[in-house]
Amino acid sequence: MSQPKETTNLARELRSTTRKLFLFTGAWLASTALLTFGPRIWWGYDVLATGIAIGVNLFAGAMMLFAFFRHLKSMDELQRQTHLEAMALTLGITMILTVIYGSLPTVQLLTESPPANILFVMGITYPLTVISLWLSRTSE
Repeated sequence: MSQPKETTNLARELRSTTRKLFLFTGAWLASTALLTFGPRIWWGYDVLATGIAIGVNLFAGAMMLFAFFRHLKSMDELQRQTHLEAMALTLGITMILTVIYGSLPTVQLLTESPPANILFVMGITYPLTVISLWLSRTSE
């Protein structure tokens, strides 16, 4: 039994946007590693090289963001709703934990609180929330 043409087009578009999102996310991660480690390891803190690395990172980040937006647009309504709700929950959880984490040095529970650590909260919260929401919606 064959699937309706609309379903196969949706699946094909979703696969295409997923591949592009994967590639642009990889490019952004690579450019972030270059920006983080390059000045110390490869170009001795040269300002021009670091500026170029910042520009590459900004460009790769923008491309990743646009790829994610196109990916969202290629999803069906249930998938899109799941991701949008997961993003909202991730934003709220990140905001709450950022305030707490940022105040830990003030209350002398930590000596410092590097802001990049908040990325771990987002990186863990978003996929877990997507999975949780998806499983609860599709198990009914």
